[in-house]
Amino acid sequence: MKQLSYPLTLSIFFVLISVFSFGQEICNNNIDDDGDRLIDLYDIEDCPCTRADTFKISLIPNPSFEVVNCIPDWVSQMNCAEGWSQATLATTDLFSTDGYMSNLVPLPIPDGNNCVATIFHWDWMEYLGICLNGPLLANQSYLLNFNVAANVYLPISEIDTPPIPIDLVLFGKTTCDQFPLQTYVCPESFGWKEIGRITYIMNESWGKSYIFFTPQEDIYSIMLGGSCNYAEVENHQALDGGQAYIFWDNLQLNLAEEEIIYYVPNTFTPNGDEHNNIFNPVFVCGYDPLEYRFDIYDRWGEIVFTSLDAEMGWDGTYNGLPTKEGVFGWKLEYKAENTTEKKVLTGHANLLR
Repeated sequence: MKQLSYPLTLSIFFVLISVFSFGQEICNNNIDDDGDRLIDLYDIEDCPCTRADTFKISLIPNPSFEVVNCIPDWVSQMNCAEGWSQATLATTDLFSTDGYMSNLVPLPIPDGNNCVATIFHWDWMEYLGICLNGPLLANQSYLLNFNVAANVYLPISEIDTPPIPIDLVLFGKTTCDQFPLQTYVCPESFGWKEIGRITYIMNESWGKSYIFFTPQEDIYSIMLGGSCNYAEVENHQALDGGQAYIFWDNLQLNLAEEEIIYYVPNTFTPNGDEHNNIFNPVFVCGYDPLEYRFDIYDRWGEIVFTSLDAEMGWDGTYNGLPTKEGVFGWKLEYKAENTTEKKVLTGHANLLR
């Protein structure tokens, strides 16, 4: 048998390397696994559209920042995440367990090896910004789910992160313009409009949150960060000169489509101020209000509060007296509309005064 020549053998070797260096396309992770420059359902050959009802593709490209064209070795390297760039002159940070990782980042990262961070300060507001895979259509309801954590960043030292409420705001624009915006603060003067927000209680541990919204016009690009009036209305003074450092991961943006949409906070502060005085699940849509029960337990397993109405939450009292600070367990029973199956969820929440 005639042996293959050395150049031909080498050529076949490199072909095999190029083929097998990529795996089979995984159709629900927003990553180009097989190296054909097509991702998930956009890879028609490997992910037939008949599977579209089994999962959802985020309208945000590279939503977990896992696809990279470089490994960050310092702060302000958002451009290393494929499809992303700096949204404004105030520079967002990309962190990676494969490269640079700040000691302020809570570990483990919820999804993969990478996450991003934005600073909220009265004269330095960092944002995430990107053009979408497809437009958000006017008068359609959408849900942005994401993992979030927070820390207080000080130039010289670190302090414990207090449970300060801050607003996380979603901005949209009817065009897809080039980034970065020539600003260090709010993007509203550049034609960006607020399309949704949620109040988040700063917590050093990763948690899940969401923004439910209905745009009034078609939106082709989004920005995510702090509110425009942060300096006037937020409790930034409580940070003792520090800056709110917010960590983000796994930004899943999809049509709401009759889902059960709810959120259970992990902390509440019934101290009589204007923020976060009542603890209850927040249901947006999709649940049966006649099949709802919410119980709160103390550390000994005794029920201290029960509600059969999703609009009625716990004010932190028992038998008319304020309860002490601590961790309380909760149990939520609910049913989706047009189904007979009840669901039961349990968890814990911190009561702080």
